[in-house]
Amino acid sequence: MKQTGVQDVSRQLQSAVFSSGLTTKLICLFCIIGYFLSYSPQCVRILAVIPGRVMPPNFWIWTFVTHSFIELHIWHTIIDVIVVFLYSKMIEPLWGTKELLRFYFIVTIPNALFATCIYFLFYGFTFKEEYLFERPIYGLAAFIGAYSVVIKQIMPDTVLATTPFFKLKQDQVPLLIILISIGLWFAHAVPIHFLIMLSFGIVISWTYLRFFQNHQNGTKGDIFFPSPIAPIISILANTIFGLFVQLKLCKPFVKKYNVASSSGLTITIPGPDAADADRRRQKALKALNDRMKAKETVNESWPDLDEPSQSPFIDPAQNSSITIDMSNLDEPTSGATKEDLNQPFFDTEQQQQQSS
Repeated sequence: MKQTGVQDVSRQLQSAVFSSGLTTKLICLFCIIGYFLSYSPQCVRILAVIPGRVMPPNFWIWTFVTHSFIELHIWHTIIDVIVVFLYSKMIEPLWGTKELLRFYFIVTIPNALFATCIYFLFYGFTFKEEYLFERPIYGLAAFIGAYSVVIKQIMPDTVLATTPFFKLKQDQVPLLIILISIGLWFAHAVPIHFLIMLSFGIVISWTYLRFFQNHQNGTKGDIFFPSPIAPIISILANTIFGLFVQLKLCKPFVKKYNVASSSGLTITIPGPDAADADRRRQKALKALNDRMKAKETVNESWPDLDEPSQSPFIDPAQNSSITIDMSNLDEPTSGATKEDLNQPFFDTEQQQQQSS
């Protein structure tokens, strides 16, 4: 079983490597090169983000671009390469190389800025200069977290693992990796900036996909949180959206009413493209079919009260119908006795008893 799973992952990884686009291969190549460069403390100092050196008079602002390619541990590099290859195999054909590259910089650069600000806050509370000069910010954790949100949007109902207690679906991965990273941080397996970058990468990815990503039909944004937590998420989402509207980074949603439609009132709002709409339509049809099947099962379990009772002495297959010709009752029956008139009835009854 374990060997089969490893072989399956190996085949998928080989397929992803050969079928991936240029952007994916460049990101993974730079990650591998960055790992070998991390053996030099001078390279780490120049390529990773050091909060105290991005401020004047140094202005090492190029580190906001190069920091994501630096990893100090081999297992971090292996995880980064595997996740980027496997996820990009599904994302890059849908988005294209240009959109994927833009998404990479949208996630990593603001994430480095945010982590730098967090380190400045740590320094303000603790007055420890190690947060300014001795704790570099590096790694691809932000992009990994962002990828989990993208795959959640594309395949939310995909079952990744099945256990006797629950099923792990793709839409549960972002929250799961945050919980795992918190546990790893408490165990001192990852530094604090890993948790910061992973969490904020998920937030940046969700914000971009929700409000800014352009779709083929000219609309922007998408909604992909499951319905049980949608009311909770809507509080944060509405706050972020209201802030973006005030800053004129987003346009408010405008509802359009088509009163002239012959089929009734049609409401058009900005939303996902045709692929996203079809995904939701299929999901709604599947839920409706499940409900109809459950209702039919309940109805079949109850007996039919209108079912006529049958005689235990007559075979139902033979007692399908009995036709009595009464057209000759009104004709004169000269010379016929009462026994003659009743003779056909008794013959029929006798035939039924013999057949039974």
